[in-house]
Amino acid sequence: MRFFVSCLCVAGVAASFGTTLNLAMVADDTFEAYISTSDAVQGVLVAQQSGTWQNGTTTGSVVLTPNVTHYLHVRARDIFGAPSMLVGQLSLSDANFQFANSTQSLLTNSTDWTLSLTGFGVNDLTPTVIGNNGTGPWGTQGNISLSAERIWSTQTNGEHYFTTRIDAVPEPATLALLGLAAVAIRRRR
Repeated sequence: MRFFVSCLCVAGVAASFGTTLNLAMVADDTFEAYISTSDAVQGVLVAQQSGTWQNGTTTGSVVLTPNVTHYLHVRARDIFGAPSMLVGQLSLSDANFQFANSTQSLLTNSTDWTLSLTGFGVNDLTPTVIGNNGTGPWGTQGNISLSAERIWSTQTNGEHYFTTRIDAVPEPATLALLGLAAVAIRRRR
């Protein structure tokens, strides 16, 4: 029984450290990034681009709630007219979460991101790829991979709502704990 209690303590300590989501993004013209546990709710502000894309890459980070699915929502605005774009790079600090591509790193692309012209979680579309980081009138955005795709829609002006999902991965400590609990219950009998 003491062994079982010790395992519970170890698993509790392992689960207490949260996964950090890091992002580096640029939009033409501005953006705000939010983290939410609902696809349809804006969430908590994580990063905000001050000024236009000429001011450089905006970075931010947030600790994710363990064992909960999260959504990174990005509200981007084209204020001054075409051309328009969003480009970015995301990473997770450990394997307790994964992006839609089943890894701990994600670039903007038309596969793992959705786009809405009306709000988060509503009327989702596939973003249009304008080119990779380094192409077009924007040049290369620092701290963002050259493989990151510049995404937007065929409608250039106005607000665009981009979303990507971040899924919790069962922690090995949790799985081990369940196994130990089963063994302890079996031994008791």
